[in-house]
Amino acid sequence: MTERKRAVTEKRDIGGRIKKLEEEQGVSLRGFKVSATDGPAGKIEQVLYWSDNRVPDYIVVSNRRLLLARKSVLPVEIIERIDVKNRNIRIALSRQEIREAPEYLPL
Repeated sequence: MTERKRAVTEKRDIGGRIKKLEEEQGVSLRGFKVSATDGPAGKIEQVLYWSDNRVPDYIVVSNRRLLLARKSVLPVEIIERIDVKNRNIRIALSRQEIREAPEYLPL
């Protein structure tokens, strides 16, 4: 399997899981705590559906530091685990990598 096909398959798998949680179980990821590889990294502010296939493409993570708040846009492929019971997701990035991700600037 090529890298591109693998990435599309991974996106479909995690995106499908998010869609299933939202539609069938009524669980929204909004407000879930985000755990990075090196500790707590913020919370999910929004799930973005930017493609026509009705599977989420990105999550917006709010990482607040003192008075400064920054919202980073991250692809759903970086989600490693969703813990619905504890309202927590684990992602495959460090806190620094999250802070360096593109900033979410709504229109």
